[in-house]
Amino acid sequence: MIDYLLKFPSKAIAEQFGIANGFAQLDEESGVVVSSLASHTHALREIGEHNGDGNYWVLFRDLVGIPIPEGGEQFIFWASNMTITDDAGSVIEVPRPEFNPDVPNTFWA
Repeated sequence: MIDYLLKFPSKAIAEQFGIANGFAQLDEESGVVVSSLASHTHALREIGEHNGDGNYWVLFRDLVGIPIPEGGEQFIFWASNMTITDDAGSVIEVPRPEFNPDVPNTFWA
């Protein structure tokens, strides 16, 4: 299981990405994009705008090892499997940016 905090430049781009990759669909009657909030493979929560800067945030939980869709890397702000190598050459996990006021502090309940 991997958690992702995704940051899109706009709601429209988030919706287009969701539709293109099967995580959302257009309701033809209402014209509204509806996200697939949960399945046997994933769960997602739309956070929306955080600081009024137009960026659109989504919390996504991959339950089964879904391959990252082509172009999806650019929207990953943080992932629970992110690591860096410190100055001593040790690989360490990147903690979720919980105390950054520019990042939504939304978690799974």
